[in-house]
Amino acid sequence: MLLVTILFCVFIGSQANSLDSRVEQLRDISSRTPVIKLDDDKYKSFIRTMPRNYSIVVMFTALAPNRNCKICKEVHNEYSTLARSWRYSSGFDTNLFFTMVDYDGGAAIFQRLKLTSAPVILHFPANGKRKKEDKFDLERRGIGAEAIAKWVKERTEVAVEVIRPPNYTNGILIGVFLFAVSGTLLLKGNSLSFLYKWKYWAITSMLIMFAMTSGQMWLHIRGAPFAHVDRNSGRTSFIHGGSNMMFIAESYIVALVNGVIAFGFIMMADAPKDPANPNSKYMSYGGLGLVVLFFSVLLAIFRMKHRGYPYSLLF
Repeated sequence: MLLVTILFCVFIGSQANSLDSRVEQLRDISSRTPVIKLDDDKYKSFIRTMPRNYSIVVMFTALAPNRNCKICKEVHNEYSTLARSWRYSSGFDTNLFFTMVDYDGGAAIFQRLKLTSAPVILHFPANGKRKKEDKFDLERRGIGAEAIAKWVKERTEVAVEVIRPPNYTNGILIGVFLFAVSGTLLLKGNSLSFLYKWKYWAITSMLIMFAMTSGQMWLHIRGAPFAHVDRNSGRTSFIHGGSNMMFIAESYIVALVNGVIAFGFIMMADAPKDPANPNSKYMSYGGLGLVVLFFSVLLAIFRMKHRGYPYSLLF
């Protein structure tokens, strides 16, 4: 009985030493690179080996140029921003680590987890088995570091404040805008009559409305990609097939379609103002044709994103 007790204590001690050693290795690697790259051996050691008192978030990706995975690079940038924010924060602890597996260095891991596409972000909890919620929903949540951080908090109860490097783009754009306004005022002299021209304000208002109704603000918050290139067929998709996601190119298409529809209504509204003009009738017909044609395009795009929508116009 004494021998069994001694052996049990030795076993428990060896397990504790093994766990402490793995935690120390993770801490050491993460101090050099916040996103720890895993191969098959490290995956078995840090994730599959039990016990484990830390959670691990793993991004499965394909960053090699020959893989032609643009979204992989975009997600990797956001994921790295989150990992750096956590590693160099004052609240950093060894209860959470951020790692990644690249397909070209971990194909066996992809096969073991039955992953057939990338990028995929999974959470491996400290205790218990993975649940459905431990897979990050890129399509629904977006690819921004803030969105991933919110999901991490839901799964681990660890709050990570995303800290991004300084972005001088906004300051430069504001400077250019102020320079343009100052130059305009200087050229115009004391005459500010152009500010009272309703056409300028009407065009400006319409451009802002087209930008907002096309989803630009949503895209800015979610950090969506410009388009999607299918890795197998090489086909580029500019319109996302789901109702919970959209691409930047898609917002440009929607804004253009809305703009043409608005132009068509303007043509129909302006045509009766000069009934003596023989072209006014054709102007009215042309405006009506633009409205009908491009509203049909808008409905077709809507049906692509909402498969059960039953209505259409021309096609």
